[in-house]
Amino acid sequence: MITKFLGWSIGKYRKTILKLKTKYYRSVGTFIGENTYIAPNVYLDVSHKPGKIKIGSNCNITRNVVVLSHTDTRLGGPRKIWEEYGGERTFGETIIGDNVFIGVNSVIMPGAKIGDNSIIGALSFVRGEIPEGSIAVGNPAKVIGKTMDHVKGQKKK
Repeated sequence: MITKFLGWSIGKYRKTILKLKTKYYRSVGTFIGENTYIAPNVYLDVSHKPGKIKIGSNCNITRNVVVLSHTDTRLGGPRKIWEEYGGERTFGETIIGDNVFIGVNSVIMPGAKIGDNSIIGALSFVRGEIPEGSIAVGNPAKVIGKTMDHVKGQKKK
């Protein structure tokens, strides 16, 4: 009885935290569509304007995913030693379409665009564009198939 109650309490607490987190992201300008699940330990880079993040409806963003809207790779470290050569912080609008699954420990770089109905495999590094209806995996992420082929292959026999 106590175990059941504790399980219920923890589940309720976790759902509340996830709802608050989503509410926070929306309040700072991130678009998050309806029925989108953002797992614990996901990092959305929402504090670096003018970069933006848009996440569609019915998405599943799993644990430890990082979605970036800026990068400092052109600055030359905290001392900004490359600034004199034109190095600067760069921003991008990162777009995740509707009905997208992003696997554990993936990184989505600034300016990446993931098309609707796509699957990003675990541990993937996404930059550039992933076309609608694609399965992409790896570092850098490359398209290896079509989502519908994967879905149809799961039919019960």
